[in-house]
Amino acid sequence: MGAESGARPRTSKKTGFVYVKPAKRKPSQYEEITLHTQWDPRNFAVAGWFNLDKNGQPPWREDATLLKATDWWEYRDPNAEWFRPFVKRQADIGRSIEQAIAGAKRANTCAAFDESWTEFLQTHYAAYRFAEYGLFLILCQAQREAGSDVVAQPMIFQSVEKDRHAQDITLYCMELESQIEGFSDARAKDTWMNAPEWQGLRRVTEYLLACRDWGEIYLVVNCLLEPLVSALICRELILRNAARHGDVITSVIAQAAESCRENNAASNTALVEMLLKQAPEHNLAVINSWFDKWLPLVEQAAEDITPLFSTLALCKVDGKDALTNVKAEFKAYMADLGLASNVEITA
Repeated sequence: MGAESGARPRTSKKTGFVYVKPAKRKPSQYEEITLHTQWDPRNFAVAGWFNLDKNGQPPWREDATLLKATDWWEYRDPNAEWFRPFVKRQADIGRSIEQAIAGAKRANTCAAFDESWTEFLQTHYAAYRFAEYGLFLILCQAQREAGSDVVAQPMIFQSVEKDRHAQDITLYCMELESQIEGFSDARAKDTWMNAPEWQGLRRVTEYLLACRDWGEIYLVVNCLLEPLVSALICRELILRNAARHGDVITSVIAQAAESCRENNAASNTALVEMLLKQAPEHNLAVINSWFDKWLPLVEQAAEDITPLFSTLALCKVDGKDALTNVKAEFKAYMADLGLASNVEITA
């Protein structure tokens, strides 16, 4: 079977047939579980695809992205995460949030929230769940056509994390309704649809929902949107200010989202490194063209968020200063990716 395809299986006197080419001397559990769970005519499925869609198209097509790779199965997620440890990590996050809520109930800390923070939570923080749910849908689209199972898996996990975070915000708002008299997130959807602070991010979200190049979706989300907009909202605006306004629960929720973002940044870095290794000139040109198109939109989305800092009574940082810090980190991240000289960002 495999002898007729480009990716020939290895054989071993001790183990016999082995179809995983390990990154190191021996296959890891992550590699054994993840690689080639979906075979492809480019490696082992020499009989061709048997699961075509209604238009006769296979799950993976070379024209599903402008990016090129000599071997999509060479990718390795540095987090080496598969389903069981992923579920355990998500369950641990859920328990930490539940414990934070239970502790706040015992101490009745929600009653001491600053008024400006309560207003922020029931309008803008509640609206943030729509952005996260949008990214869940966007990444679901990308993972369906990603070049291989090992490339798709981090996208699947990231999409689920976005959905979990949106649900965390929703559940927390429901909890606050029972603890703070008059609290209601009824204005959240209207805030997302119409408040000027969110229109840049809503625009980017809707454009990405219409995008059909899985590589473009994934790299725009993880190279541009996450380090510039998600970091500004989740870390600079929410995580840094929650405790100042008497809120320990939102800090736990935001920290969980930030931890996931760091994991996803590592996964993204590994993919970019592989792309620039396998087809450097072509992929660099493609990535540059995408950044030229999307970076101004993402920058505007970040700029739109900055007025929210001034609505918080105890916020110690101006929104423009916070964005400057995020942009400096973004430039450093682009340098780590080998893309710094090809990215122009306003100061």
